[in-house]
Amino acid sequence: LSGIMPIMNGPLAPPPPVVLLHGRDCTVEMPILKDLATVAFCDTQSTQEIHEKVLSEAVCATMYHIITLTGEDLKEFEAPRVMVRIGSSFNHADGKAAGELGIAWC
Repeated sequence: LSGIMPIMNGPLAPPPPVVLLHGRDCTVEMPILKDLATVAFCDTQSTQEIHEKVLSEAVCATMYHIITLTGEDLKEFEAPRVMVRIGSSFNHADGKAAGELGIAWC
């Protein structure tokens, strides 16, 4: 066993991006997620304003009631694992489509 070398995994991957779909205030999210993710904001009012980098890289997106995500909108995201709806109503996103796409919805 003395000749066995440990397997090196290489450099650590950068933390995954988490995006706030609207707003510019990340003061709540940053301290909580600082060691786990890169927190960014989009400040969008509609799905057409979501940046391509967000659509291709974000593993989590948070949203208030300002924006509505349909099943077709959710298909535009390439890497999401979780969508978080902040607020009291859930009628601004297609939870069924999210589940079918393997996206956790809360």
